[in-house]
Amino acid sequence: MSIRTADELADRLDEGLAWRRIELQALKAAISDAEKQSAGSPLSRALARSGLALLYAHWEGYVKDSCTAYVEFIAKRRLRCDELSDGLLRAVLESLGRRIATGDEDALMTLLDAIRKPDNSRARIPKMSMVDTKSNLRFRVLADILIKIGFSAEPFSTKDKLIDVSLCDRRNSIAHGREDFPAPGDFTELLVEVMGMMEQIRDIIMSGARLKAYRHPAAASL
Repeated sequence: MSIRTADELADRLDEGLAWRRIELQALKAAISDAEKQSAGSPLSRALARSGLALLYAHWEGYVKDSCTAYVEFIAKRRLRCDELSDGLLRAVLESLGRRIATGDEDALMTLLDAIRKPDNSRARIPKMSMVDTKSNLRFRVLADILIKIGFSAEPFSTKDKLIDVSLCDRRNSIAHGREDFPAPGDFTELLVEVMGMMEQIRDIIMSGARLKAYRHPAAASL
């Protein structure tokens, strides 16, 4: 379903957050029960390892889904290049540059139109390439995504080690079958942090949508 309004965007983001929260809370309960019955048992360790891997999956999945939804919302605004925020304009021009380098004549004409007829040329938002988590959503990757869609990564700067080490590195370790056994309580502590970051992503995007942060300041009031 296409996203045309801020309310539709909010619904998409809230629905995505809700089902992820339900699943993770159910897993938290199962892990807690297993740890109470026999901390360090094969079952409790297996559940905790699975939980950490799934927690990373939900973190990456929510960032990708919510940021992509925001890009779709922006695309529906049909803005001109001069109306876009700096981050979005850079992403549009970089996408055109890559296409032009491969000999794409349509991309070249799009760029020429944007220069010669700025009042009539609509920006072509590269929806497919704007949000690339690179299958390893480290802090620098998250920062690049947020900057491209017009936001600052500063709210997550104090979480860089948590994102890179506690989430990404441990998920990779578990996914590759290494002996990484979380201590009792690790999953619960990390769940609180990750849910907080996902909620923060949701709030940042919705604030941007309602305040028209995707528009250049000179055009934001139009």
